[in-house]
Amino acid sequence: MRFLDAFRQKKPRNGFNHAVARECSQPWSGGDGIDMKNAVVIHARSWRKGLPAEYAFISSLHGLRSHDWFVESQEIRHADERSFEIWIIKTHEGARLRYYFDVTSFQGRPGF
Repeated sequence: MRFLDAFRQKKPRNGFNHAVARECSQPWSGGDGIDMKNAVVIHARSWRKGLPAEYAFISSLHGLRSHDWFVESQEIRHADERSFEIWIIKTHEGARLRYYFDVTSFQGRPGF
């Protein structure tokens, strides 16, 4: 018996597979972020994982941060027991765009 075979024989605890799948999946879902109704939902347990997911979403659309686009402002707004981060970015071409992120999953939680 090899070393890892011992671990493979044991069944994982309930909920373990779901938690691993959630951590390995794409960190966002939902809409396109054009308004609060169609906000991009960030799946994170803390701001340390949530903030990079927000940057990754915008980078997936517009390219490299600080090269192809720049953050002009960020603000937090609360509506209907949900927390939203609103980003205003400026693209390299000069366009100003606004994105809404639903950050309820990690808003107000410590970053550990």
